[in-house]
Amino acid sequence: MLISAILVALIAIGSQWWFSHTITRTWLYPIWAGFMVAVVMGDPINGMKAAAYIQLTYLGWITAGGTMPGNLMVAGVFGTALTIISGASPSLAPTFAVPFSLLGILINQAYMTINAFWVHKADKYLEQGNITGVRLMNYVPSGITSTILYGVPAFCLVYFGGDFATKALAAIPQNIIDALNVVGALMPALGIAMLLSFLAKKKIVAFFFIGYFATVYAKLDTMAITIFAACVGVLIYLFTMKKEGEEE
Repeated sequence: MLISAILVALIAIGSQWWFSHTITRTWLYPIWAGFMVAVVMGDPINGMKAAAYIQLTYLGWITAGGTMPGNLMVAGVFGTALTIISGASPSLAPTFAVPFSLLGILINQAYMTINAFWVHKADKYLEQGNITGVRLMNYVPSGITSTILYGVPAFCLVYFGGDFATKALAAIPQNIIDALNVVGALMPALGIAMLLSFLAKKKIVAFFFIGYFATVYAKLDTMAITIFAACVGVLIYLFTMKKEGEEE
């Protein structure tokens, strides 16, 4: 469990530390961060299911400007970890993830606020022509801050939280468990509904219904629909560019 706790902590750090995002942006998505947590915790199948449920919940969520509706990285890492260590059904994962996600907003605000100090320090080093100092302020303090705010809680959750989570789950009455299952099933639908709200535009809503009826009546699978949609998109792009060229 110690090794798993350390690895989950490293995943939590990597999902938040800005430098890791220069390597890959997949840290941002619960489906990937949760999957990595599941692998290091030795339960990739249930963990992947839990991560998928969490991902569905946040399909339509975006971070615009300073507005952060939820911390997806925290939701993926902590929600998946708690689902695995408690032995709960993967369908309950969103109900675990959402509270962590909301708490993650506050943690992220603290993270960004603290990191602002290193930026000002880097500016002073830049004025002095100290490039090494600038690099140091960019990499090291932010990594330490991410370790304290994200890595340590993730480690404690996995290392100390197994028995606690199991006992807490066992103490919950069955009717509440059933209610949580219902809520957990509804939340992915909410995520999909939020995503579909972006499609409710006159110019593109027809494509949604084309895909829907092609799936229901033509019995096409996801891959076939994807290839068909890509071809249609390319044709629209080519004809649009051709029309614009003729007008010029």
